[in-house]
Amino acid sequence: MKQRVISGIFIAAITVISVLLGGPVLKAVVTFIALYGSYEFIKIRKDEFNYILYAIMATAVLCLIYLNKYSMPIILIELIVLMTIAVFDEKESFDEVCSTYLMSILLGYSLYFILYIRELDKFMLGYVLIISYLTDVFAFFVGIKFGKHKLNPRVSPKKTIEGSLGGWFFGFATSFLWASIFDFFGYSAFQIAISSAFLPLVSEIGDLAFSLIKRHYGVKDFSDLIPGHGGILDRLDSHLFCIILFGVLISLF
Repeated sequence: MKQRVISGIFIAAITVISVLLGGPVLKAVVTFIALYGSYEFIKIRKDEFNYILYAIMATAVLCLIYLNKYSMPIILIELIVLMTIAVFDEKESFDEVCSTYLMSILLGYSLYFILYIRELDKFMLGYVLIISYLTDVFAFFVGIKFGKHKLNPRVSPKKTIEGSLGGWFFGFATSFLWASIFDFFGYSAFQIAISSAFLPLVSEIGDLAFSLIKRHYGVKDFSDLIPGHGGILDRLDSHLFCIILFGVLISLF
């Protein structure tokens, strides 16, 4: 537990500093996440690391982040390349290249939206990160204290309905309060209320989705990079879904 707390403080410090400073510092952090997150996903799939798939995935993710206006050509080219590999490389199945493709899009767009939201308002980025973080934290503690009914034992045996509801409530209430302090970032209170209500739900779905991925590949964590926490993707699971939805919402608003 001590190791987990120390690692958590370190992660929180990096997050706060990079969000506040933005610019090259945030881009450096985002680039590291793109490269190492891609490595983690390719690594868990098989005992033999596929450097070609890693190069394709990492390149696609970086292009989606920094050349996002060309996102359609990027994801179409990646699709063609991955399907070509599935056709000619008997070691790579259709399922494997499809999972690589899906994770490339998820990781690329979520990291792009981190930079996009930060350009709009650093406190707005803090808002969406607070939602996913507090939803996860309070779901854990409420679940320990009051959890009796399993939420989805097939995917995550320890998560409970009570914990999920507690996480949603505190995620909603805290994020709405945060947004109100900063005058709702120029949006209406109603718009931010909708965002604050939906994002904690999506955050919890993201957490479950990554638990499903790990269960599918038979691993506990994506890596052991962060003592007591696992890997980069283990810490970002709920954040990624939350950031993508919020990016879509502010585009619509």
